[in-house]
Amino acid sequence: MSLATCLDSAVAGEEISRRDAERLKARFEDFRKRHADGAEATADYQARQDLIDELKADTAHKKRKAKLALKKLREIEMNLAGYRDARGEADISAAVLDMLEHFGTAKFASVAGRERALQGMAHAKMETFLNHFRRGALAGDKARWNVADMRNVMRELFGEDSGDQAAKGLAKAWTETAEWLRQRFNSAGGAIGKLENWGAPQHHDARALRNVGPEKWKETIRPMLDLGRMTHPLTGKAITAREIDGILDEIWQTVATDGWSKREPSRQPFGRGSLANQRAEHRFLVFRSADDWLSYQEMFGGGDAFAAMMGHINMMARDIAAMEILGPNPEGTMNWLRQAIQKEAASKAAGGRGRIPGEGSDATDRAKTMTKRINDVWASIRGAANTPVSTKWANRMGVVRNLITASVLGQAAISSVSDLGTAMIARKFAGLPAASTIKEAISATIPSTRREAVAAGLILDSAAHVMHTQARYVGTLGGPAWSQYLADRVLTYSGLTPWTQAGKHAFGLSFQYEAAKLVGKSYADLPDAFRNTFARYGISELDWKMMQNAKLHQTGRGVAMLRPAEIAEAGGDALAMRYLEMIQAETEFAIPSGSHRSRTALISDVQPGTFIGEVARSLSQFKSFGTVFLLLHGARIHRMIAGGDKTGAAGYAGSLLLTTTIFGAAAIQLKQVANGRDPRDMDTASFWTAASLQGGGFGIYGDFLFADINRYGGGMATTIAGPAVGKINDFRNLTAGNLVQLASGEKTHFGRELVKFAKGSIPGGNIWYLKLAFERNVLDQLQTVVDPEAQKAFKRQQQYWRRNFGQEFWWAPGETQPRRGPDLSLANNR
Repeated sequence: MSLATCLDSAVAGEEISRRDAERLKARFEDFRKRHADGAEATADYQARQDLIDELKADTAHKKRKAKLALKKLREIEMNLAGYRDARGEADISAAVLDMLEHFGTAKFASVAGRERALQGMAHAKMETFLNHFRRGALAGDKARWNVADMRNVMRELFGEDSGDQAAKGLAKAWTETAEWLRQRFNSAGGAIGKLENWGAPQHHDARALRNVGPEKWKETIRPMLDLGRMTHPLTGKAITAREIDGILDEIWQTVATDGWSKREPSRQPFGRGSLANQRAEHRFLVFRSADDWLSYQEMFGGGDAFAAMMGHINMMARDIAAMEILGPNPEGTMNWLRQAIQKEAASKAAGGRGRIPGEGSDATDRAKTMTKRINDVWASIRGAANTPVSTKWANRMGVVRNLITASVLGQAAISSVSDLGTAMIARKFAGLPAASTIKEAISATIPSTRREAVAAGLILDSAAHVMHTQARYVGTLGGPAWSQYLADRVLTYSGLTPWTQAGKHAFGLSFQYEAAKLVGKSYADLPDAFRNTFARYGISELDWKMMQNAKLHQTGRGVAMLRPAEIAEAGGDALAMRYLEMIQAETEFAIPSGSHRSRTALISDVQPGTFIGEVARSLSQFKSFGTVFLLLHGARIHRMIAGGDKTGAAGYAGSLLLTTTIFGAAAIQLKQVANGRDPRDMDTASFWTAASLQGGGFGIYGDFLFADINRYGGGMATTIAGPAVGKINDFRNLTAGNLVQLASGEKTHFGRELVKFAKGSIPGGNIWYLKLAFERNVLDQLQTVVDPEAQKAFKRQQQYWRRNFGQEFWWAPGETQPRRGPDLSLANNR
């Protein structure tokens, strides 16, 4: 009896589904084509054997996944059962949200926290590689590496002798890191086969594939592939020349259609299925040589080898984290968790018991609200919230926002002075010395200290966010690479990016220094704040004893550190991860930068490339920092109050307000000087209110306590609406507004308004140390040419600040050189 007949009989007997039968038939035919050169009977027999071997391997893999999934579900149930909120009450919805991301509100690990820890450990393992191919100081990613060095590394990765000893070491660092990720992925339920001299993961640009079509793409890639080393991930059997054409067709269709070639329209929600079944495709296409791989990347992958490698680390870290926390099929687990929340709420609504706050309809409302919040955060973690619906419109609006960022955030580095305030409070709360905050932040800007931090598992942002996909105060940078690059360069040249990185590294290093100092103490004898930090993240006395057995790392400066790497070597891999997750989570309190919770609080789960998605992103531009500040520190204060520690909450809030206000005041005065004015009068309530807002991350609104315009040139309404709306409004006034005035016979001020528009629209023109000279010597002089009343306008500006705020200009509008230096003594005398 033929296989087809057997399968049809099985379908008729309802032993298997028609869909499974058709899949097996198709797979049998694929195998049969392999052996078509032999006799028909032989080909049938060998195809049957290949299919049986594949099914056996697949069955074994499914059994292993099922065991892992069951084990993980039991662990999750225990975590849910033991979870208590700040009031000591059970709340399954809050527990599930914390399972996705938390900052010390749960004793178990989170998906987002694990992802950051995995990234940090991966960066630590390849620190020498990241240092060698670090971003150029001026050109950024466009000068990240010497092309010859990267080609030599790629040759070593493909088993070719480059003759370059440094390249051998760099290639080894990448290979060991990629292998560590592969093993971790497989331990979580994956099935990626080991392949010697694998090379590097390839990136496929769907647009590039669509542009050439399947036949041209296959014709180009086929000679580049090493068929002898391409194998099935489960069975390990080689792919034959007869099979490759069909396989390449399938790959092209999958990439070019974003996976739609593999699915049929249905009423069921679509997901890529178990994560354990993914990621093997990165090792399936094996190229003959480094030159072949590089050629393919130039033609169809974007041409950035470093980005492809870092992208692989990011994707693997994201998937491993989801699998380690939620099991081999995270989406399946998420569905189960959503249903668990609904069940608890339904029980409560019916008058029974349920692990969710509220009674009756309040419980069901809570369940709906939290389920929506959970879905939003999960979409952000998995990247779905940033996947454009319309690439064209997402790119266009991304360009607008990136140009605005490059035009107006040149002074944001001055605002970031307030980081010193939040860092001091975060250090004190975590049990770290606060007095050394400034010294260690400055030290962290030194390259040797940065290398020390990366080797300690602290993420190198420029590697984690290749080509500037993330930026502080901005969030996700969408749009074409050139616009992202422009925004990134301004943020870097202004000092914001390096200062932010230094602040994060300084906090993480300080934690590991302090842990090393305390390693001789028992858990009970640890300082209360330090021990409480451990307790918030579930690090127990037994865990501390294991950490005490780890070897301390000695830095080149003779300072001891308790690093995650040494804890892992002492047998505590899971503990090392929790330790690093804790450090990175607490770092967010010190240097608020952004989180999945804060991003989704502003834009929910709306995708770019839609009307609502683009409106939401424009409305939220520059508001992310204030949001994350409130969500972190505000929530911490709320938890302290809810937990009955009102005195502690008051002390924390008071210290936070005082410290950040002081540094906020410093930031305000620095901005006055940078704008050509003497310092502000500090003996006013409006000044200190604005300083408190500045230090709390809402400096843009503090500007309105000084004037009716903000630092970006817009009023309160346009600020709330977002800078993109403000720019559109300014452009409308400049063009249509002047035309209407002209048609009405009214006097126009086109020249003056043109220069005003240019002041807030020239990328890089707002960088704090260049802004004043550029405005006085270029834009003001241009205004004198195009505006007959320019001198009157300049005098009005001086009179405005003198009359309303008692300030004089040390470099007045319209003048090509300063009158004098800024009178800094005024800030002390007032």
